[in-house]
Amino acid sequence: MFWNKKKNDEPQQDGVWGPLLAKYPPAKEMTKPSEHIIGACRNAGVPEELLAFMQKYGFGNLGNGILKTIDPEDYFDSLFTWFGGEDYSKIPFMMTGFGDLFYYRKLEGGEYDISLLDIHYRSVSVPAWTVADFVKFLLDPETEEKLLRGKLFQQAVAGKGALTPDEIFFFVPALVIGGAEDIRYVGKGNARVHQHILFQIGNQ
Repeated sequence: MFWNKKKNDEPQQDGVWGPLLAKYPPAKEMTKPSEHIIGACRNAGVPEELLAFMQKYGFGNLGNGILKTIDPEDYFDSLFTWFGGEDYSKIPFMMTGFGDLFYYRKLEGGEYDISLLDIHYRSVSVPAWTVADFVKFLLDPETEEKLLRGKLFQQAVAGKGALTPDEIFFFVPALVIGGAEDIRYVGKGNARVHQHILFQIGNQ
């Protein structure tokens, strides 16, 4: 269970995700996953801690959009474009407010990791090997500063408005062609569209 009742009947966040949700609360309106996507993720080996999170909280903004839980089916095309073809051992499930994608990756022997596709610097890394370690990674102050671009994100929200679930902030021009991580270069738009644009820019 993610929610237990205190003696005063106020909700209390529980479970491995509790500290993350306390820091980055989910939006009031989240889209619940279909039974189809939960079943497909379970068949792919996605760990129960992550499935339970999807079922309980659904898809949408966390912390005003600095993180976003995403419907894998909406972002398969983006992920597979970057990796050059369909590979359902990789399941996108979360995104930063600047469009970088976290995905579950099924490994041999029943193992898995949680990997990161950085669309701005065109790199792939493995920040965690378990859901618990992934939550710890997201709560690390260095992650907030560097990957989530916490200060820049807050500046962007103040100047350009809050993100919808499908929107991200990005850089104009892109970082790979001379942009900079500065509010002067920040734009806002559809996440999937910009993920594809950055892929094309980097392959020109």
